[in-house]
Amino acid sequence: MGNITDLIKNVASNNKNIETFAAKVIEINKEEESLHNPEDAYTVNIMRADGAIIKNVRLKASIQDVEQGIITIPKKDSWVLASIIDGVETRAFISQFSEIERTFIRFKNENNQYLEFDIDADKFQMLFKEKESGESKTTPASFKNIAQVEFLGKNSNIKVSFYDENGKEISKNSFDINEQKISINEESTVFHLKDREAKVIIKDGFEAVISDTKTSFKRKQLTFEMDDKFKIAVGGKSLKSKLEELIDEIGKITVTTPVGPSGPPINLPQLIDIKEKLNELLK
Repeated sequence: MGNITDLIKNVASNNKNIETFAAKVIEINKEEESLHNPEDAYTVNIMRADGAIIKNVRLKASIQDVEQGIITIPKKDSWVLASIIDGVETRAFISQFSEIERTFIRFKNENNQYLEFDIDADKFQMLFKEKESGESKTTPASFKNIAQVEFLGKNSNIKVSFYDENGKEISKNSFDINEQKISINEESTVFHLKDREAKVIIKDGFEAVISDTKTSFKRKQLTFEMDDKFKIAVGGKSLKSKLEELIDEIGKITVTTPVGPSGPPINLPQLIDIKEKLNELLK
């Protein structure tokens, strides 16, 4: 079965006829075992106005070569213009569309590297990938991702991902109207900006949060916070509480004298004043 390009050349050179008619798309023939995406489709089934059904009507010139090309998939139950070359239904192809469900474009170079665009009303995706092994009956083709950009219109979200030499995701940037998140080296470092708050998390390291009301730094059991006051704590024990305990103990100091123990320190009022002022600085 030749491709459409060869057939059209044959029509032009031999003055053959091309019949075009309106038809309804009744089935999208998806590629469930596709090498690339099970949502891919290269043919459709259509029904003519007289009720005749034509199966496997082409959406691209060669349906055997799926490694590259531009594919436009019509919506199911939409109307299209189908063309048949010289009255042979196996040469039918869609020549015009009234409604489009999805379009995907695939480029391939001699190094088995691909650039793919996948577009519908709610999504725009651009993917760079590379074929790792050749396709055969015993060894199916496998691919590794290199980089990907994706825009989802429903959520107004943009994602940019990068992959290592083995195709494993190592970095991802995500943006939408409310927040931005950047993860590096398999989320060993994460930057998160949301609702007037910036957060940086370093795996097995520090976590820093900066907002319009508070700034904090944490590492394991150590905490430092700053808003209208400072807070320094280790393992749930704050610096303020320990300083207060220290002042209380100093205020209890007595000294043994030849005539008996002394009274409270004469500067106890000053110590109590310092303790009260701690509330202005620490929490």
